[in-house]
Amino acid sequence: YLQIWGKTLKNINYLCLKFTLGILHDCQLPGKKVSTLTGAMLSKFKKLYCINRNNSVCCMECKIRDICMIFEMMGEKFDKNAPIAMQSDVFPRFIINCRDGRTIFKENDTLEFELIIFDNLTELFIQYIYVFETIGQSGLGPEKARYELLSVSDGKGNIIYKNTLLTGNAPVSDIREYISSRLDYCLNNRKNISRMTLLSSVMLNSDCKNGNKKVFFFSAEAFSYSIRERLSRLNVLEKEDEEKLNELLSDKRIINGINMKLTKIDYYIQNEQKTVTFPRFKGYIVFDIERINSYLDYFFACEKLCIGQNILLGFGRYVMG
Repeated sequence: YLQIWGKTLKNINYLCLKFTLGILHDCQLPGKKVSTLTGAMLSKFKKLYCINRNNSVCCMECKIRDICMIFEMMGEKFDKNAPIAMQSDVFPRFIINCRDGRTIFKENDTLEFELIIFDNLTELFIQYIYVFETIGQSGLGPEKARYELLSVSDGKGNIIYKNTLLTGNAPVSDIREYISSRLDYCLNNRKNISRMTLLSSVMLNSDCKNGNKKVFFFSAEAFSYSIRERLSRLNVLEKEDEEKLNELLSDKRIINGINMKLTKIDYYIQNEQKTVTFPRFKGYIVFDIERINSYLDYFFACEKLCIGQNILLGFGRYVMG
């Protein structure tokens, strides 16, 4: 009886790239790899392509922002002069995932992470490979850990880059195919499609009616707002989608149960030599399947896109079923 897939939602192309790095010497790396990799990537892109990298001109005042790759990646909220840990409201057009929490690495160890890029950025995937290859030469993290980019593979595991050579094309996927495949998988394997499990820290968005951007409890309203905000920032919502998501936002009974823990996580900002602390949710939610069945396309889409604040730090990942 599921009324899945709202055909009005604009499609989103995306490309998954899996990077395998070979560590060249004994070293230490931060446990929070996503923020380290994201910071290094953005720093290298700014060094290579930003015409205002040595001044205080912000991105919104830049005369070439309409053709700027960095602006395309980061959007209008991005401040090139601020640490990424202080930019919780940026909705990037890329996602970095890394589950490796090790801090001690030996020579010849490997480190793997996934990069997902969206829309027009998929055509520029070779730029990301080049950037991460050059980061390996200058060093990653506070100790400047050097590495060799051993290979890059696509979402199906096919190697497209190895030994400094492009060996194949990177196949672009689309969000409609992803939604259909996830639904089929959940139904065929009898997964509890009403359950959402958080895979990383999540910090929900707020509509700021009370002037406070931080959300300290997991509510149906805050979750629904975070879904709508993420899709809206990617400019994929049609009028019918906005109406449906407004209905979702006003439905306070979509959640049947919550097993959620509110904790905190610290991030050290190297340049400013200070630590910032963020609240974060971990756990799972059980929805009323009859109330959310016409919204599941949005839920599945945001599995891939992530939701909430601090996506640049690796927040916002979840899985349905």
